[in-house]
Amino acid sequence: MSTLYFEKISKYDRASEPVYVSIPFAQGRLRDPQRLVVRDGDRALPLQTRVLATWPDGSIKWLFVHLQPDLPGNRSKTLAFEIADAPAVVTPDARVTVHETLQGLHVDTGPLAFDVPRAGFWPIINVRLEGKAIWGERPFSGFALRLQRDGESELLGSALGDVSLETEDAGPLCVSIIVKGKHRRANGEPYLDFVGRITAYAGKPYIEVEHQFIHAEAEPEITLQEIQLAATPQPQGRPTLALGEGYYQTRIQEGTAPLELAIDTETLLYQSNEHYIDSFYGDFWADWRDTTSGLMLSLYQAHQNFPKALRVAPERLTAYLYPPDAPPARVIQGMAKMHRLQLHFHAPDADLQALSARSLQFQLPDHPALPASWYRENNPWGMDFFPERVPDRLLTFLSVRHDQRPKAMGMFHFGDAPDAGYTRQGRGRGETVWVNNEYDRAHACALFYALTGQRRVLDSCLVSARHWLDVDICHYSPNPLYHGGIKIHTAYHVTGGVTPSHEWVEGLLDYYYLTGRKEGLEAAYAVAENIMRHMAQPRLSRPGESAVREGGWALRAMVAMALATGEERFRAESRRLVDLFLSWEELYGGMLAPYTSHSMPRVVFMIALTMNSLARYLLLEEDQRVKDLIVAVCDDLIAHCLAPGGIFYYKELPSLRRIAPTVHSFECLAHAYRFSGDEKYLRIAARQFYEFVRRADETPFVGTKHADTGGAVVEGEGNGRPFADSYTSIILFAGAATPAGLLDWYEYPV
Repeated sequence: MSTLYFEKISKYDRASEPVYVSIPFAQGRLRDPQRLVVRDGDRALPLQTRVLATWPDGSIKWLFVHLQPDLPGNRSKTLAFEIADAPAVVTPDARVTVHETLQGLHVDTGPLAFDVPRAGFWPIINVRLEGKAIWGERPFSGFALRLQRDGESELLGSALGDVSLETEDAGPLCVSIIVKGKHRRANGEPYLDFVGRITAYAGKPYIEVEHQFIHAEAEPEITLQEIQLAATPQPQGRPTLALGEGYYQTRIQEGTAPLELAIDTETLLYQSNEHYIDSFYGDFWADWRDTTSGLMLSLYQAHQNFPKALRVAPERLTAYLYPPDAPPARVIQGMAKMHRLQLHFHAPDADLQALSARSLQFQLPDHPALPASWYRENNPWGMDFFPERVPDRLLTFLSVRHDQRPKAMGMFHFGDAPDAGYTRQGRGRGETVWVNNEYDRAHACALFYALTGQRRVLDSCLVSARHWLDVDICHYSPNPLYHGGIKIHTAYHVTGGVTPSHEWVEGLLDYYYLTGRKEGLEAAYAVAENIMRHMAQPRLSRPGESAVREGGWALRAMVAMALATGEERFRAESRRLVDLFLSWEELYGGMLAPYTSHSMPRVVFMIALTMNSLARYLLLEEDQRVKDLIVAVCDDLIAHCLAPGGIFYYKELPSLRRIAPTVHSFECLAHAYRFSGDEKYLRIAARQFYEFVRRADETPFVGTKHADTGGAVVEGEGNGRPFADSYTSIILFAGAATPAGLLDWYEYPV
């Protein structure tokens, strides 16, 4: 029926490699997940599945799948999948199990067994390797945070106090356990929430551990001084120690004396790294072993999330997720940060190079891609995001545009980008302004990945959403208009406010669908509910009293949530917003909105993106009034907002009538063509596109690496938004314009 393609990455064979993939299905196509069959040649593979979303008729919309194929070194591989006529369950040779105990949960992968207690997040206790107990009952000390308070330091720990345990995946190929609780002060008083995760795989001696701290306390700001996780083994004989770091060949230090290595600002300023950092930068690990066993601890994306440090000594292995000698970090109310580690337990004679290769596999894991034809036939997003033909040159343009934004590294900065334009305007009051992934970069990347299968684009989707989930989403505020919302582009990400025109849910939903991690869905709910609180305000509920895009983006979020959840409250809010825009047009004869105290200009890009949201409403229910409104508004923009030469200007004021061929107009005009059948709309859109790509091709992207005052290392200078604000509109326009022959001029001549 279709394929799963693994591109060539590692030079080593990987037997029974743990991988996952999320597969969408058209409505009515699959009802029983046990009917999905994945084959390696003639051999059906064992699967572990979880339904993430369903269609209104109850059939499966998104199915999350764990599998363990054999992957060859230095070669790509293609698996086939199909829907069988009857349930087809294949029993795996190796299993991972989880079951309840008096203490908490017991996990057994085969070679590795451990307990996850309900008393504290250690993260694991009672470790057994190949059936033998190692390192005593509690080999880890829990995650420790040190804060600065009133000039003194205060230590918090995750290993005190009860926690809640939730099994998200229960085997037989993968077990994932979510741990929630509060850090504790030395006196046992709870302070600072945390969310942990432990993931184990069938037949494997390694696990992944995550720790996220969340500032949901009353203080507007706290100062972070240190985060660490320490292992305290009980050595038998003289331990052998090693450290590995690198982005080309991993540089390894070995010995019996203590070893320590840090990744700091200077490291990143002067390493000549050419990787696309959303996918990979390098590796960073420490290894400890004695005569009985060993542990390699790897920090995921350590360089991107610097500062980081590792120290390994005969009596202790310490991962500094925030080193004590780094500059203290501001943690503003509502911020959070997740770190991920791999704990690889091994025999005392395990080959260090093989362990290092496994650590690299942790940094850059295999991930299968579905063909674009599958997404076209089983489109879970509804809109025509997967046209059968667009110019090859356009795909190149979009790939370059995706890559062309500043690289930003730092614990609170990776996954986002600064914006030189906003910064020069003074919006940060002398500080760098971060875009906070404005225009929903995660969603744009998810769609482009589905069309092209490019791995780095998938990785961009995931790290952009991850940044939102940690930093830009306000996890707590006493102000209900901040709580749960996404902060607007601002200095240090979160010093600004929240407004519906800068909040998005589609990328968060995509994160959930593509990873199976329900925190994406939970965050989408939180953001949507924040938007609804905003839109209930009188100023935003009446036509002509706010920028049109406030309700435009709100409508897009409501439609996405209604489609994702089926909940009537989101559908009802969508209808209310549609009625708002219908009355707006009736009252003013166009989408006029306040700007200066004496004017109500048409703002082309805001009006166009709002019409594009109205087009998405039609995925919920057919409404001729909406189609008529989109056509009428396009006619209004053509009549009032085209400059001499036939290109739209920016805003309808003499002081703002600069030429601005906004991408949102391409899409809006394509919708008008679709609803009216009149090709004039496409021809006008094609002229906007011509001027847009001419300008984009002339835009320089330059800038040396520099250290930002907020703790980031940034390479490149430019706009952090171009791909996110243009991709969906360009591809929807191109899908309509290409068959009409209006983009023939844009194809490669050879």
